[in-house]
Amino acid sequence: MTLWLQQIRIYTQPQLLIILLLGMISGLPFLLTLSTLSFWMVESGVSKTTIGLFMLVSLPYSLKFLWAPFTDYFSLPYLTKRFGQRRSWALLSQFGLLISLISLAHCDPSHAIALTALSSFFVAFFSASQDIIIDAYRIEILKADLRGAGAAMEAIGFRFGMLASGAGALYLAHTFTWRIAYLTMAVGIIFGMVIFCCIAEPKHKKITRLAHHKKKPISLRQWFHALFIMPWAELPRKRELSYLLLFIFCFKMGDTVLNAMGAPFLYDLGFSKIEYANVTKIFGITLMVFGGLVGGVIIQQLGILQSTVMCVGLQGISCLMFVIQSLVGHHLSVLMITVGVESFCSGMVAAVFIAYISTFCRQPYTASHFTLLYSFGSLCRVMISVLAGWLADHIGWTPLFLVTGAFTLPAVYILIKLVQLEKNRAEGVGLAAATVSKFSS
Repeated sequence: MTLWLQQIRIYTQPQLLIILLLGMISGLPFLLTLSTLSFWMVESGVSKTTIGLFMLVSLPYSLKFLWAPFTDYFSLPYLTKRFGQRRSWALLSQFGLLISLISLAHCDPSHAIALTALSSFFVAFFSASQDIIIDAYRIEILKADLRGAGAAMEAIGFRFGMLASGAGALYLAHTFTWRIAYLTMAVGIIFGMVIFCCIAEPKHKKITRLAHHKKKPISLRQWFHALFIMPWAELPRKRELSYLLLFIFCFKMGDTVLNAMGAPFLYDLGFSKIEYANVTKIFGITLMVFGGLVGGVIIQQLGILQSTVMCVGLQGISCLMFVIQSLVGHHLSVLMITVGVESFCSGMVAAVFIAYISTFCRQPYTASHFTLLYSFGSLCRVMISVLAGWLADHIGWTPLFLVTGAFTLPAVYILIKLVQLEKNRAEGVGLAAATVSKFSS
């Protein structure tokens, strides 16, 4: 117990409190193009198939690795000199996010679905751009011994942001209108801009930039090599990277389906907006926060590998709880158990997943590395969400959740293979170094 209390005290570090606030900023706009928008569209009479297809507007979360290298490489006029590399890009992203949310607030899904999709796309684009900077900032400002707790704090802050854009937006929409709800969320972005103006810029390595010559301009091939090839060459080798991406795909399957289709599923069972908000948001977010704290402590106690294996199993349990809910139907007590288990597991999973993929990130390409790995999980989320909506219409909810839970089994196998490859490479590097040392002597 004394050891656990010592581990919990790590959360009082000032740097971790900053990460908590940044996580809240990151989570605030997330549900506004996912479950909250889904509930708005369901209430407006939009079909479930259209809602599933509407997940395509969140593609920027999956494709943000395409422009993440620009935030590592390029500086912004005036802003970078005034605020630094990370903060300047964050402020630019937040300004675009503010304008996009105001536009989305004035849309009507029942009469202008195309305009709603366009506004939602830009909300997702600028929100994803903001996430690039926040993730890079967290990795660069924290020492190695704080990264597990930092991942937990970012995940917890993200859940608080989701609470505002989930339960908060639903309460505002119930009391006033959807327009007021989304305009209020836009005001929250201003709070995020103030935070980035006040925090310190992290120290990070400088990138060797291409030299400009009047007689020989820089070619497109050179730009591509500097922006994409150089950063991604620092990631694990080809075989290890393929196993890592397969693991991310299987690992994110459960969270993807439950997050994207949770609102339509509970609406089909007959739950109202207030019941949905009370149980899945307030009660659920509370347990997510507790799960995130436990996840950070477990990383400190067991290490990142054992914590990751444990969370793979928790993903399967979460899916099975939704199977039970689909069989029971509209039952508030069962819903509380289902949401309680899923939310606690989700909090742990989020913290461990962020900490695990952060171990593969290296300066000065922190933003490029983390974004590539994390956005691959988001890309899986978009593809699975589109398919999940169709499956829900044609085969029902119970088979959908059973298939989702089954994907945790290959995730364990792939993780074991990935660890074996990393171990073999480490032994090979050590043997090569010993051989060189021996011949040098």
